Amino acid sequence: MAEKLTVGNLVDRAARKFGDKRFAMRETPVRYKFFGEGHDGMTMTFTDALRAANMAAAAMRDKYGVKRGDRIATVLTNLPEVGLVFLAAARLGAIVVPFNFMLKAEEIQRAVNDCGARFLITEPELFALNIRDKSKVPDIETWAMVGQADTVPEGFLSLDEIAEGFENATVDPVPLEKDDPVAIFYTSGTTGFPKGATLTNRNLLSTATLSVRMLRIGRKDVGVTALPLAHIFGFTTSIIGGFYSGASGVLMRFFDPEKALKYMEENRATIFCGVPAMYNVLLQFHPEKYDLSSMRYWLSGADAMPVEQIKRLEAFGGKFIEGYGLVETSPIISVNPYFARRAGTVGIPVPGVKLRVMDEGGRFQKRGRVGEFVVKGPNVMKGYWGDEERTAEAFKYGWFHTGDMGYRDHLGYLHFVDREKDVVKSGGYSVFSREVEEEILLNPKVHEVALIGAPHPTKGEVPVAFVQLKPGETATEEELLEWCREHIAAYKCPRMVRIIDEMPLTMTMKVLKRELRRRLEVEGIGVVDQP
Repeated sequence: MAEKLTVGNLVDRAARKFGDKRFAMRETPVRYKFFGEGHDGMTMTFTDALRAANMAAAAMRDKYGVKRGDRIATVLTNLPEVGLVFLAAARLGAIVVPFNFMLKAEEIQRAVNDCGARFLITEPELFALNIRDKSKVPDIETWAMVGQADTVPEGFLSLDEIAEGFENATVDPVPLEKDDPVAIFYTSGTTGFPKGATLTNRNLLSTATLSVRMLRIGRKDVGVTALPLAHIFGFTTSIIGGFYSGASGVLMRFFDPEKALKYMEENRATIFCGVPAMYNVLLQFHPEKYDLSSMRYWLSGADAMPVEQIKRLEAFGGKFIEGYGLVETSPIISVNPYFARRAGTVGIPVPGVKLRVMDEGGRFQKRGRVGEFVVKGPNVMKGYWGDEERTAEAFKYGWFHTGDMGYRDHLGYLHFVDREKDVVKSGGYSVFSREVEEEILLNPKVHEVALIGAPHPTKGEVPVAFVQLKPGETATEEELLEWCREHIAAYKCPRMVRIIDEMPLTMTMKVLKRELRRRLEVEGIGVVDQP
């Protein structure tokens, strides 16, 4: 009888099937002693990955007492070690918690306190930049760092030190059931403090295997990974999908458009995963100078992509495929298929995922009517870690509530309208922020815009627009406000415009609207005196 596939034995299967084929390549060499003197420090094979996962699992269990259910936190950029830590934890039944590498010490401590992690693995540069002092994260008992032992500062365990004495160890993966938790991914927190989505063995495997089968990804494929591996999109496509399919990845620590194009050409890449903001930058760096004829897929999520940019990318080779999803759905809900793409939509639900449109009272809406997207499927999280109240709220009426407003058209395609929390309720009207933002972007001087609601004594809320101008452009806030009054209906027209130098962004380049709301509060700016 064939062994049941789990995330714990995924690397065993990969090593058997793909052996010494390259799994990942890093940008700069790191020569770990446990790989031996002949290792180049740049590439990692599937066999290497199995050996390292066994070694790390044995050491964490026997030296540091890590057991089933324990949480292991990581603060890492895109490195092969992200996958190795996950694979080692999964063998023990432990739960990996990848933190956004841009978080500061206080934010990490809050998340650590939330998830209960006691073991944290980071890298020297990130610690020096964002954490600086271990005492600021007092709940962590064991600190480890990736990189060669001579680069790891005093007071931290190096991976070589952890592995010492376990170089040839093997660990049988613990049995994992489909609903056993294996990872906690924190939401981007665009509207409030991030929530820890608890993802299971089934969640991660179902999404990765579905993607691989739908796109027919195999051992000949090569991906360039610029999306953060601490984000569920990058993690499932590059780590879980890579080990399942045998595809190899070129890992970029940080997104650099010129390097990305160079890596695509040099490695005859077939897949690139990004978000629209990344593709927008990529297209500004003259991709026509590079040979991209090997490309099969340009994958995208997080936001809508302009049709003109899709056509430009596809002209170089490959098909552009955009999807829609959330951290809580690990992450795929729907895909806009390249063979039947409908512009302006987020596609159709993927196989196995049920989606309905629901009103506030739990009633399903007819096609064409706006409501909240609610879903069921093997991709949907177990719940929010340690938060029964928010979990119950998220699964009200027996469906997972995405918090996204939209409708389904006569062909079954999904139209995203707005985040429920971003809808401005003003004087009895629902002002959809995305709609107003798209209208303001028609102003030739505007590069980026974000609409939020500000408190008002009689209307409840009124719209306020934060605007980032294009480089070299000048305008006053009053000029932009006057432009809005001329082009936008009165009920949804911003009552105030604020010009800012740069939008606060998440690691996937989404605008952090909670930071803009906080800015209004801190600066004491209101619109209560405006009609």
